Amino acid sequence: MTGSFKDHFSRIAGSYATFRPHYPAELFAHMAGLCERRDLALDCGTGNGQAAIGLAAHFAEVVAVDPSAEQIAAATAHERVR
Repeated sequence: MTGSFKDHFSRIAGSYATFRPHYPAELFAHMAGLCERRDLALDCGTGNGQAAIGLAAHFAEVVAVDPSAEQIAAATAHERVR
């Protein structure tokens, strides 16, 4: 794949979480129900981490990654999310 990451959210990372709609808890319960094991989940493109925290309710550990260091820095911390 070629091209570069178009970073639309780093400059507003601090307020991004405030205005982004949340996913329903049932979504994460459904996703977890599809898995045989719940040791580890990956949230690729985590942004502010809201999906990672939703997944943490169902998985022992969640690895959350995002190309925006600012988004990661503004993400809410959780004991099972790294």
